[in-house]
Amino acid sequence: MFGVTVILAVLISTAYTTESDCPSNCLNPLKQNVYPSNSTSCDRIPPSCLEFDPDLLSVFSKCHYGQNVTFSYKYLPECEEYIPRECNGVRKRKSLCKYCFQMSEDKFTCKNEKSDCNPRKSGPDRMVTLTCEVLPEVICNGRRLFKRKFPCSFTTGKKWSVAVILSVTLGGFGADRFYLGYWKEGLGKLFSFGGLGVWTIVDIVLISVGYVGPADSSLFIYT
Repeated sequence: MFGVTVILAVLISTAYTTESDCPSNCLNPLKQNVYPSNSTSCDRIPPSCLEFDPDLLSVFSKCHYGQNVTFSYKYLPECEEYIPRECNGVRKRKSLCKYCFQMSEDKFTCKNEKSDCNPRKSGPDRMVTLTCEVLPEVICNGRRLFKRKFPCSFTTGKKWSVAVILSVTLGGFGADRFYLGYWKEGLGKLFSFGGLGVWTIVDIVLISVGYVGPADSSLFIYT
């Protein structure tokens, strides 16, 4: 049984490494997300592998926003050999009448990009723009790569309650500053015995009111 599995794996690998007329934006998602699989979902086959009838532009031009739409399709002839056998009879799929940038957040991924996002200094209404792309299997209207704005608020797991407890109990040794990522200030408190107690008291107040937070400008978790 093991030998048969190995042979099948080699054959599948060979099929994907040899030249094919099937476009890479169909083959690559199939290889990564669909095939081979013990529980194939035919809805995960990317639209780049499909030939719609009528075409997507015609369907989206007639549907109403947010409406469930049923798409009829057939597989591209040059890609049929890569389509899982159990999906051969499937010729319809449903999706929402939306542009790609209007899809819900579980339908796309966004790249981590450097930005000037600083939620503790920028205010609650600050927004950051990220580059996003819908998942390969999603059927939507328009460009699949787009920009989308998100609130400039993020956390790295630092808890306000932990910071306050450390400041009260071990603040004289700089534990609160070390926890928040202020290594230099932590060393300063450690070797000055909390600024002879004055620095410790000041930090207890500043951390308690939220004036001093994580060094990376992330937000506290208040739970």
